[in-house]
Amino acid sequence: MVTVLYRQRHGYDVIIHTEDHGPAHVHVIKGGNEVLIELVTWRIIENHRFNERELRRIRRLLRDNEALLVETWSRLHES
Repeated sequence: MVTVLYRQRHGYDVIIHTEDHGPAHVHVIKGGNEVLIELVTWRIIENHRFNERELRRIRRLLRDNEALLVETWSRLHES
């Protein structure tokens, strides 16, 4: 597990698991809530207790850091 962004805007941690499955995605965690979001498309794979307002904030954070997130996923999951 690699924490790519730690305690970013509004306290979100953005994590990529090194042994995770495709499609390329991140886990965003805050206060016991977690959402899995696909990179580039920003599609929600799973959502555990984040409301719509928080999901908009999270997507904005991810879009602002897209290059770093995609590069990190690629580096960790290269075959």
